[in-house]
Amino acid sequence: MRNFKYFFLSALLILISCSKEDEINELNETIISLQSEISKLNSEINDYAVQINQLISQNNIQLGQINELNFQISGFQNQIDEYISQIEVLTESNEIFETENNDLTNQLNDLQDQLYLIQSQSAEDGVYLFNKIDISEPPFEGTMWDLPDLIKPSDYTVYSTSSYIGIEDRLFYDNSVPDFITYPAHVYKVNFGDGLSVDFEIYSEFTLEEASSIELKYAPLIGQLGKDLRKNIKSFEFLKGEEVASAQRTDDLNYANITFHIDWLNNVVSTRSDGDRTEELMIHESAHLSIDPYVYGQQGWNDAVLLDGNYLSTYAKDNPDSEDVAETFQAYIAVKYFPERISSSLRDTILSVCLNRFKYFDTLNLDLSIYK
Repeated sequence: MRNFKYFFLSALLILISCSKEDEINELNETIISLQSEISKLNSEINDYAVQINQLISQNNIQLGQINELNFQISGFQNQIDEYISQIEVLTESNEIFETENNDLTNQLNDLQDQLYLIQSQSAEDGVYLFNKIDISEPPFEGTMWDLPDLIKPSDYTVYSTSSYIGIEDRLFYDNSVPDFITYPAHVYKVNFGDGLSVDFEIYSEFTLEEASSIELKYAPLIGQLGKDLRKNIKSFEFLKGEEVASAQRTDDLNYANITFHIDWLNNVVSTRSDGDRTEELMIHESAHLSIDPYVYGQQGWNDAVLLDGNYLSTYAKDNPDSEDVAETFQAYIAVKYFPERISSSLRDTILSVCLNRFKYFDTLNLDLSIYK
């Protein structure tokens, strides 16, 4: 009887061992299969990139071809998401080692980066790859607040040098009044490496030390704006108070200034839980001075708005002849130059609403090379 028990126990151990070995073999086969599928997808994405480059070089991409390219890129994205889900399931059940997890995940991250690069390079050439969504109402309240924090303090700036001119009387637009008022101001000449410059006019209610801190903080951020976003700006005005920012210009652009109230910047714009929006505010206000004059009233823009049939934000919809461009331009920069900083679904939403506006912006041949 004792021998029988030993025999039974030995048989059970052998059975468990074989079962475990089968599980390991099956898992290895799953991992090998997954690696093979990822490798195959990598090859397909490379072929896809070559195909797009060939079509762009021919400068004759038809709408049907763009739709097919969009369908393909959607398929690639779905496959990447599916493989990521498979890895997560294997990891959660403790069936995959950390090294294998990291290896597979890194491969998929590389593929995701390839897709972002393809989308970015294609957008720079005026070919926008996305999945069309039917959207009947503006998807956002205001893009400066609702879109992700796009520009980072660590991003490149062309800010070069600055010099203190002294205290001079300058014409401000004071939103607390609201009206144009001449104030004595600390004046700085701020220079950028691309040949442009602006004046900083800081109301003399600020001490010289406070004015210097303001200049040191905001000059590099303004140097993160694309050249053609800065081209018309004469000065940045800084006042105390909680009033919102504003941009003012004359028709001849001899007066083209942006006013910031410091307390609003510090207490509202830069301290949001979802990211500092100071750089995005710069884009919005600069667009009023440097993009608006070449867009509103142009037949090409009017046609683009009609073709799009919607607005990106309710703020733009409520103010179509003054805010549509500024509300749209931040999204244009995001899609064209920073696709890796927005989700695929957000990209699809933006382009489903603004595709024809973006194509109009492309015709302006703007120098935004700082973002590349």
